[in-house]
Amino acid sequence: MNDTDAPTDQTDDPADEQAGELPDENPNRPREYHGARTVIAGAGVVIAVAAALWLTLLQPSNGGGEGVVDLPVWLPTEGREVGSDIGDLAPDFDLETVDGGRFRLSDWRGQPVLINFWASWCGPCRREVPALIRALEKHQATGFTVVGVNIEESTSVAQNFVSEFGIEYAVPMDFDGAVFRAYGGGGPSGPPRSFFIDPDGTIVRIWTGQAPDDIVAEHTRDFAEAYATNRVGQLPGLKSPPPVEREAELSVGVQIGELAPDMLLSPKLDPDGVWLLSAQRGRTVTIAIVPPGCMRCGRAVGADDDATQGAIILLGGTDDDQETERLELAWSPDVGRLFAPNGDLQLIQIDERGVIVSISGMLE
Repeated sequence: MNDTDAPTDQTDDPADEQAGELPDENPNRPREYHGARTVIAGAGVVIAVAAALWLTLLQPSNGGGEGVVDLPVWLPTEGREVGSDIGDLAPDFDLETVDGGRFRLSDWRGQPVLINFWASWCGPCRREVPALIRALEKHQATGFTVVGVNIEESTSVAQNFVSEFGIEYAVPMDFDGAVFRAYGGGGPSGPPRSFFIDPDGTIVRIWTGQAPDDIVAEHTRDFAEAYATNRVGQLPGLKSPPPVEREAELSVGVQIGELAPDMLLSPKLDPDGVWLLSAQRGRTVTIAIVPPGCMRCGRAVGADDDATQGAIILLGGTDDDQETERLELAWSPDVGRLFAPNGDLQLIQIDERGVIVSISGMLE
């Protein structure tokens, strides 16, 4: 995408389909799209190709990140295919972020996410970012999230861009461009490209090229309001676990010997708080999965009566002082579906690495 290209919008909303392409003009900035002018267009292509080659061949990649990954087994797909078109499940990816963190798209299942692919040399990207920042500031409280995936640039270049614009949303680093290609980018389809992902992980709208400020404001507002969760940050539930150092062969699953899926849960006595299974690394923990409607389950684990309506209970953990603890966590349907599919109480012991070492039904 260069400065002479006109942005287009794709959506699964019939009302929006009547609108056709995005407007060629943004009334809040000088005119930028001047039609097909052969000389200018050709020069723009040459500059864009040269910039891409320079960034690819001369800039250090910094390594890190896994790129495109398979969807976790615990996420329901209902027969939908993974792809880059509207109606497809968005390709999952796991990348290092510009600040040294980690971002995996599937960890945000249940929330509306806008993925924006960009590069610092891309003029339309630079013009579009301020509008995305404003949209996030306005709608973040609804659960709306923006993710800015940098394409094939070094961390230092991306850091300068983030500092220049004051970007506070996650910026994963697609060092080799594999994620961008999985979303249909590459070749003549350069940045910016944006994808609206609904809470079920489905692509519901695509922008190709720079979206004018008024379109950004309108579409992000409608998207945020349509899928509002009213929670900032990730929703409780199953997440992809961080890897175990020096044990790359460990698979993630619910069988003995597998790395347990991570869990983000809320303590019953502190609904706004969070409890993360991976934060318990370094000690052994025992978790009771108490399904809703199991009248004997609560008594079996010494829980209050309301625990029979569904709870996940940290029955005990051993730290350096060999102390034990008990913590009741709010029920999570996806955790229950994975660990107690038959509605029976399950006792799961997880070692200090995060690996499942035993599974038993306490009412057997």
